[in-house]
Amino acid sequence: MENIVITVGAADCGTSPQMPYVGERFDGKNFTTLAKRYLCAALLRCGFDVIDPADGVCEPQDLILAANRHTVSAAITVSYTAFGSRKSFNDVHGSVVRYSQGRFGGKSRVLCEDICAKLGLFGKSATAPDGALGAANCPTAVVDAGYITYFDEAKMLYDPDFAVETGEHIAMGVCEHFGMPYIRRDDILSYPLLCSAATGKRGKKIKMLQALLCANGYRVEMDGIFGKNTDMAVKTFCINNGKRDCDGVTAAVWRDLLVLNPPKLEYGTKHNAVLYLQRKLTSKLYKTPLSGALDEDTVAAVNEYLTETESGLSTRKGGGITEEIFKLIQAVGGGRPRLF
Repeated sequence: MENIVITVGAADCGTSPQMPYVGERFDGKNFTTLAKRYLCAALLRCGFDVIDPADGVCEPQDLILAANRHTVSAAITVSYTAFGSRKSFNDVHGSVVRYSQGRFGGKSRVLCEDICAKLGLFGKSATAPDGALGAANCPTAVVDAGYITYFDEAKMLYDPDFAVETGEHIAMGVCEHFGMPYIRRDDILSYPLLCSAATGKRGKKIKMLQALLCANGYRVEMDGIFGKNTDMAVKTFCINNGKRDCDGVTAAVWRDLLVLNPPKLEYGTKHNAVLYLQRKLTSKLYKTPLSGALDEDTVAAVNEYLTETESGLSTRKGGGITEEIFKLIQAVGGGRPRLF
């Protein structure tokens, strides 16, 4: 199989207008860096190789320079766009995929159309030219997943499931463009089992593991080598998620990294599923710490959400965060409405 290499970046797209209820502006970097890592993981799972030129965000010219230093088939940046002054919300919304008008303009447009066809996460997507991308020696795409100045899309900057969906839908478009099969994210058989003696192993699946560790807040380099830092990150992740006797990266560890089948969470629990829950609540405008620990503030926010949605559910009787509560909160979108 041909080794198709994609350069993947994340843009610094600024902050939203002031969000009600939580009293802060949402920073687009929270979304773009997370979506980039999930996109990297999706592409690697589907057989592509990826180059990430920066641990966090990078300017478009830096992505182009990274693409031009290597032999790559495409360069893709995840971003958010804006309309107006950013001082207040407006009604311009939807995803936009921008393509180069340079030497690879025609191929860029086809790539962007293939990605655009898989997006429409808010029911509206379009393509548009971008003259700033013309210096790339390959087809390019900048995927603006939404408008930071549109209230419902600004809330999504903290929604981990929207970051996952964005990454997966871009990967579907890239697979379509290059004629590669798309492998579902929840196909656990596509994730390798890595014992604790995996140190020194190399490959795309190791890089995929590193991308998911980064998405869960563990700082490792995406070099595709199972070195000491990656091994330590895996062990720390297992300990932090109640798997002290875990021997390497098992199917259960992959499920935790992907937040598939999250466990019942009791008060005081530390788990990456708690951080996921806190991000979801923040995206619905219920203020919580992003600590990864199920504390009083997080439980209070959960109960506020359950009360305001008239779900009939509650954590007050010592039941913890159950699967039923998780499924209710997992919905992308929703939450508290715009005040003005």
